[in-house]
Amino acid sequence: MSRMQHDDTLRAMEFAGLSVYETWMHYCNMGGAGDYFEFDAYLHGIVRLDAEDADVVSQAVNELVDDVLPAEQSRVSRAPYSWTRYPEPAAGRGDDDPVRALTSPGVPLPPGAPLELLGEILGSSVLNGSVAGGRA
Repeated sequence: MSRMQHDDTLRAMEFAGLSVYETWMHYCNMGGAGDYFEFDAYLHGIVRLDAEDADVVSQAVNELVDDVLPAEQSRVSRAPYSWTRYPEPAAGRGDDDPVRALTSPGVPLPPGAPLELLGEILGSSVLNGSVAGGRA
């Protein structure tokens, strides 16, 4: 099963200890038009939002994550955007794939960014330090 933007957005919220209500309020303050129930249903994969509104949700989450987590943790716990690219799993590898584990939530890459950029991100000391339990 492929991962979706709403899955990783909810994971980032849970990692940062953000409530659905406080996140929805920030989303509304940023111009989001969905009501609370639609917002919650999106996070749980029940309804879909268009890419623009889903990106407003992600931006709201990322701003709140930046407010509540130390910088080194907020860099690796991000809500992805509609243009986020996930690496394809290798044949025969499931959810225990270490690349997928290291990029959860998805590593946002700008459209057209070379996949080599993902390797640079995965090799960075910030990411490796957080995965290794805070040792850089």
